[in-house]
Amino acid sequence: MKLVKLSLVAALAAGAFSAANATPLEEAIKDVDVSGVLRYRYESSNPWSNANFGSGISGKQDHKYRAQVNFSGAISDNFKAFVQFDYNSQDGGYGTDSISNTSDTLTVRQLYLTYTNEDVATSVIAGKQQLNTIWTDNGVDGLVGTGIKVVNNSIDGLTLAAFAMDSFNEASDTTVTITQDSNQKITGVQFNRGNPKGDGDVSGDLDWSKNIYGAAAIGSYDITGGQFNPQLWLAYMSDNAFLYALDAAYSTTIFDGINWSIEGAYLGNSVDNKLKDRLGVANGNFFALRGTVEVNGWDASLGGLYYGKKDKVTVTTIEDQGNLGSLLAGEEIFYTRGSNLNGDLGRNIFGYVTGGYTFNEAVRVGADFVYGGTKTNIIGQGGKKLEAVARVDYKYSPKLNFSAFYSYVNVDTDPESTHHDAVRLQALYKF
Repeated sequence: MKLVKLSLVAALAAGAFSAANATPLEEAIKDVDVSGVLRYRYESSNPWSNANFGSGISGKQDHKYRAQVNFSGAISDNFKAFVQFDYNSQDGGYGTDSISNTSDTLTVRQLYLTYTNEDVATSVIAGKQQLNTIWTDNGVDGLVGTGIKVVNNSIDGLTLAAFAMDSFNEASDTTVTITQDSNQKITGVQFNRGNPKGDGDVSGDLDWSKNIYGAAAIGSYDITGGQFNPQLWLAYMSDNAFLYALDAAYSTTIFDGINWSIEGAYLGNSVDNKLKDRLGVANGNFFALRGTVEVNGWDASLGGLYYGKKDKVTVTTIEDQGNLGSLLAGEEIFYTRGSNLNGDLGRNIFGYVTGGYTFNEAVRVGADFVYGGTKTNIIGQGGKKLEAVARVDYKYSPKLNFSAFYSYVNVDTDPESTHHDAVRLQALYKF
């Protein structure tokens, strides 16, 4: 009994000591910045009429929820801590998948420490962080890796960056490995929980157990009354490939109130012999060009792309469609078989036009039309492709946006053709 009493007294004393030395809550949170994203998507599609060529939206009456809350605050001189909590869940609304999912939990998606030396305009970011490269999605769903990134802004108009990552949040299945001796007696069981809720858009043609090392130079300059934004990217993924990319965009105002912009990009890679031998992947080259005109609420774009090989798998991006959204059009066509940018078999040539009108700087109604095709050395794997998209976007406020699109894709493999359509409704709130 005495021992219990002494323990209780010690616990109370320790609690009082901790409370006396703790930082008041008001002081602790006064320098913390809070930001985040809330996103709801309703997606539904009809299956392909004949051969299945794949798509970005394949479910029926799916409800998708995404929430991310970020906390960033100074913890000492020159040091800041960042943590991102993420919620990612999906409800089915049709057939056997009609389940309202209440078991998904909040997870820590990013967690890193930033050291900034203002004298040399340099920041060092170490920890679990989104890569944000030209080869990865830079939005809500982007690839996350664990490593270090160094960013320097000491030269006016130029940002220099270098990074090294040794692990990634790629999706992987849960596995159980059972070992047996010569008499079939179980000698051990190894459970690997995998990462089933990880990023499912990473390239399946790369070995994700390897490290990535990279560097970038990103510029922003005023030239002849316009804005010129060049980017140069280099990266090496061990035993996979050496990647390089160049992107350049220029925008200006011509005549009276006519905004004109042009952007071009080249992404290439030299594949390691180990990857060539293992999967038969070849060196890749991607070319894209787009021009846009905006005047009195109207906007129109014209662009084209070329990438891939007829008889080999090539990789342009390492995750999803990379950060190439400004050079693409449509919604589903670049997810069809043979046209996936993150690795596919086929030579692709596409051209597209887009157009729209914005009412009162808030509601845009527009359409995309993409036409081209995929050529392969396998009968029935390629074909002529087209996509037509109707879309509407409503900027309700600077933080809240609503959008919707309907997509129709047709693939003509001669003599058979197949088509697929899909719809998405989205509400997006950023704070």
